[in-house]
Amino acid sequence: MAGASLLLSTFNAGEWSPDLYGRIDLDKYRNACRAIENFVLLAQGPATRRPGTQFIAGTKDDGAVRLIPFEFSTEQAYVIEAGESYFRFYMNGGRIETVPGTAYEIATPYAAADLAGLKWAQSADILYLTHPNFAPRKLARSGHTSWSLSEIEFLDGPYLDENVGVITLAPAAASGSNVTLTASANLFAATDVGRLVRIKHASSWGWAKIITFTSATQVKIDIKSAFAGTGAVTSWRLGAWSETTGWPSTITFHEERLFLANARAQPQTLWASVSGAYESFAPTGYDGVTKDDHALNFTIADDRVNAIRWMSAGKTLALGTTGGEFNLTASSLNEALTPSNVTVRRETTNGSADIRPERIGAAVLYVQRAGRKIYEMAYSFENDAFNSPELSLLARHLMLSGIKEIAFQAEPWSVLWVVLQDGGLLGLTYMRGQDVVGWHRHRIAGREVRVLSVATIPGGRQDEAWLAVERRVDGIIRRSVERMAGAFEPSDPFDKKGAFFVDGGLSFDGAGGAALTPGAGADTIGTLGAVFTAAAGIFALADVGREIQQLYPAPSGEGYYVARAIITGFTDATHVTATILAAFPSLAAIAAGAWSLGARVIGGLDHLVGEVVTILADGATHPDQMVAPDGTVTLERAVAFAHVGLGYTSRLSTMDIEAGAMDGAAQGKKRRIHRVVVRLHNSLGMRVGADAARTDDVVFRAARTAMDQSPPLFSCDKFVAFPKGWDAQAIVTVLQEQPLPCTIVALIPQLTTMDG
Repeated sequence: MAGASLLLSTFNAGEWSPDLYGRIDLDKYRNACRAIENFVLLAQGPATRRPGTQFIAGTKDDGAVRLIPFEFSTEQAYVIEAGESYFRFYMNGGRIETVPGTAYEIATPYAAADLAGLKWAQSADILYLTHPNFAPRKLARSGHTSWSLSEIEFLDGPYLDENVGVITLAPAAASGSNVTLTASANLFAATDVGRLVRIKHASSWGWAKIITFTSATQVKIDIKSAFAGTGAVTSWRLGAWSETTGWPSTITFHEERLFLANARAQPQTLWASVSGAYESFAPTGYDGVTKDDHALNFTIADDRVNAIRWMSAGKTLALGTTGGEFNLTASSLNEALTPSNVTVRRETTNGSADIRPERIGAAVLYVQRAGRKIYEMAYSFENDAFNSPELSLLARHLMLSGIKEIAFQAEPWSVLWVVLQDGGLLGLTYMRGQDVVGWHRHRIAGREVRVLSVATIPGGRQDEAWLAVERRVDGIIRRSVERMAGAFEPSDPFDKKGAFFVDGGLSFDGAGGAALTPGAGADTIGTLGAVFTAAAGIFALADVGREIQQLYPAPSGEGYYVARAIITGFTDATHVTATILAAFPSLAAIAAGAWSLGARVIGGLDHLVGEVVTILADGATHPDQMVAPDGTVTLERAVAFAHVGLGYTSRLSTMDIEAGAMDGAAQGKKRRIHRVVVRLHNSLGMRVGADAARTDDVVFRAARTAMDQSPPLFSCDKFVAFPKGWDAQAIVTVLQEQPLPCTIVALIPQLTTMDG
């Protein structure tokens, strides 16, 4: 028999497909896992439990929505709830409302079925939106409750190629509005209303907008730039975009130009605005001379169908098409793009899905045409070319249902969030510079739960990931906007206030908003009628029965004590009387925020009525409760803070451990794990075993910890005796089922392999 002790100190290779369970020859086999669920993989190696999701608001009429980020600045970032013919807005963890309970919203032309086709690009406080079935629009913000959505009035273009036939156009006047424009043959359609037209007389161009359809040979126009004559001429150009020809379906900014691409009649064409003038697409001056800053257009010429699905601006303009991926650059190195020097080169032949990509550093991550793979497009100095390796190669089993959308969260984890067509949620920890590409799956808690959309925006210290979630609650399909809580970063082992590990949850925080002075007798247990005086009016008659609590360090320096007083009388907004349940350390004033007004009844859970919820109360687990019809839960004790929501399980299962045998590989041989050393950081509560059905609790409570206090967070090694027995596989599984943090730094299994 061969004995071994193996160090598994890195899990960032992610969850691997069953097709790879035999690939012990791969260098990253030891760093991979059979299952990673509701754990986020850190680029440094550990796996940390995914934070829960905070319920923000239900969607309008519980309808399906899409989330769109709006980043005015790092201090003012919004998430837009795009639903059936409306936009609503969120910021700072809340919904923007006109009055409490009434959401601020604006009307839009987009039905629920249209939302998946929206694409956008932002410049300062204007978000430009495209959709193949709608004229491009811009969403402008001038204040938190001052937004407007309007159709863009493009100036002088873009246009189709100049007419080369015999059809002539003759305006009835050289300027003015409601001017008749006559064609010498059938040319116009009713869907041309709103379309631009450019006409050349002699050497001068003028342009107009069609405002009325009269017949196939006659329309009314509003002349925007005067014509040089009224004669019938063959030099004219019709607008490239209209209800007749279709609207651009993708958009971006690059080199101070607004780029749009892929209209129905020209799916392989892209258009760029005049430099520095995003809504002007003039191809030449009035005199017909094309300058370097004029608008440009380019059609990809290739032997494949290359409808442009996305554009991503970097040092070059990356283009994703149905037939492959391209780069658009100037023809000469370091030149700016001009109408005369555009060069487009094919880089790969993967083909792209109609899904917005994510640019991460110098790389573009995009979804392949079939919608079940993610590729990376980045320049390689070694090859002097753009390479496009598949990032989903080792975990294709996770994406079989197809990918719906992606969003990148740079802080704190460097994770690409992936929403699947079936409502699943995946994470990809991506840090190419450190060769980290690891997949993890996430199951949001609830019955019949589906993630509909994801968006990320900058936050204070961390980026924020927002989710639109659908779940069945009390027999009814409910949809909500939720925000993933921030990464758990405690200040000390007793700080569990930021441990938010429930989904669709809410928090109660009873922290006092003003300084509080305990009166005579508050330092003695059992005192009746002790007076507490607040520095500001914060008390109400309804506070009778609630507890005043103060958490203070134990004299030993290990742990904390809790002073408690139950309010028995209300005098006024600054004075109450109370009975002392646990003595206060002194009668000195307690600073605002250093004391709490505890509660046993927590409300606001109307979105979870009838559901059994998990509760973290004052840093300790509390028995699960069912949400009452009035949206409340009643706790067994008064608490200073609590997190209440749907519980979820986090699971990590290693690959079949390969530690070698006396005659070669250990695979296929009986093995027995005697003990596992689990190295943890800021963790509390978990189970360890061979699989989900065979795990044992790990004990964290020390004898010195008071029974009425939650144990401190643990950061060291736990020695876990493994369930006895020989098995054909050697797998270690870690489960966290409680609403508590868990960060696995390393697993060190000690095992014996039976040779022969």
